[in-house]
Amino acid sequence: MESKKVKALLTAAETGSLTAAAAALGYTQAGLTQMMNSLESELGAHLLVRGKSGVKLSLAGQNLVEPMRAFVGAAETLEHAAALLRDEGVGALRIGAYASITRLWLPAILSDFRREFPEADISYSVGSIEQMYNAVKSGELDCAFVSYHPPLMKGLNWYELHVDELLAVLPASDPFDGESFPIGRFNDAEFLMPSLGSDMEINPLFAAAPERVTPRTRYTNMDDAAVIAMVEHSLGLTILSRLILQGLSAEVKALPLEPRGFRTLGLIVSAKRQGEHMLRSFVRSTRATIEAMYAADGTE
Repeated sequence: MESKKVKALLTAAETGSLTAAAAALGYTQAGLTQMMNSLESELGAHLLVRGKSGVKLSLAGQNLVEPMRAFVGAAETLEHAAALLRDEGVGALRIGAYASITRLWLPAILSDFRREFPEADISYSVGSIEQMYNAVKSGELDCAFVSYHPPLMKGLNWYELHVDELLAVLPASDPFDGESFPIGRFNDAEFLMPSLGSDMEINPLFAAAPERVTPRTRYTNMDDAAVIAMVEHSLGLTILSRLILQGLSAEVKALPLEPRGFRTLGLIVSAKRQGEHMLRSFVRSTRATIEAMYAADGTE
């Protein structure tokens, strides 16, 4: 049973005229009459009473009017949702991420997502913590992979993905031989602050130490590999996460902090846009990909 036939019958009943209904819906009167006859045949009941003054619902039609309205409403909802899906399936998705996530997560995430949206136009950009948050809030980006910072979360929805440990990174020649590196040892040390915004994750570790920790901080604003190279050449110490260090080879020591430090990584989406089909699908696909990635590594 086609919803357009039911809609046509309801329109005829509401206007009281087959001619008026045909004009409103863009059919010929003969075409509309044929649709009414076909619908009555399908349902096995006479739904319209035709007379000189027009048409009205029969008793059977009156009994079925509410189910018919519900049927038409459901069909229109389905058609609208399908149209949105089609439109978004060939739309654009703009993703922001830290360099380490772009390198280590994004290829697998996009590969899985493209199986569902093969025609989607996907672009991505790399930026700092605040750059990513601000770009999603302004609409410049559709979503971004970031670490969790409550003061920046206004107007955003958060989807947690992974807890990433922060590590002390020392030159291989450093005489320290412990299994974990006390935060206090950074006091008065030459400290290389990594990429822009990293102080939002690192400075709270120093502030929370039992005793005052004040390194001689140099803000590098370099990429991860460059900071590691600086440490490798004994130009200072730094703190980086396990994810950042993954896959980067260098002659350095990477040790857990004492007390240990972590950052929580996830995906941010504007609260205004959380209901959009493509974004919902991207969040779901990303969660599944990351869960499978770390389950395979045995780390989650």
